[in-house]
Amino acid sequence: MADIRRHRYEVEQVIPNADRQKLWDLFVDPEAWSTSNRLPGKLVIVSPGKGHPQGIGAVRKVMSGSMTIIEDIVGFQPSEYFSYISRNGDMPVNDFAGEVFFEKHPNMVVVRYRAAFNAKYFATGWLFKIIFRRAHKSALRGLALDYADRRHL
Repeated sequence: MADIRRHRYEVEQVIPNADRQKLWDLFVDPEAWSTSNRLPGKLVIVSPGKGHPQGIGAVRKVMSGSMTIIEDIVGFQPSEYFSYISRNGDMPVNDFAGEVFFEKHPNMVVVRYRAAFNAKYFATGWLFKIIFRRAHKSALRGLALDYADRRHL
């Protein structure tokens, strides 16, 4: 039986004329997350992962406002795929999982973000789905802008 409490959403960003590897390198650079418009806060690697600071097994901390989120990296396929799960705690939801796909197409890269979570409090899932979807769409838009800015340096 399907988990009817599970909320899911997807957002995508098309980045024209992008080099997928360079876009990936920017995406997995924790310093770039903390100094860009992608995240209103800071991202810190608490424990590095296998083969890369944000590789499988990495633990990272995302601090935004008064909220601190601890994330475990569970998927890392360079230039193609990244996934994580957030530990329950400060998040207003439980069992949050996100995954990012970098799809190469002629003359563009499509970055697709998918997420799912369970509402922590009764009847709040729809609201957090809207909030998270907007935040992740903004983060992908910020990634595209960061890429465009760095491509011209």
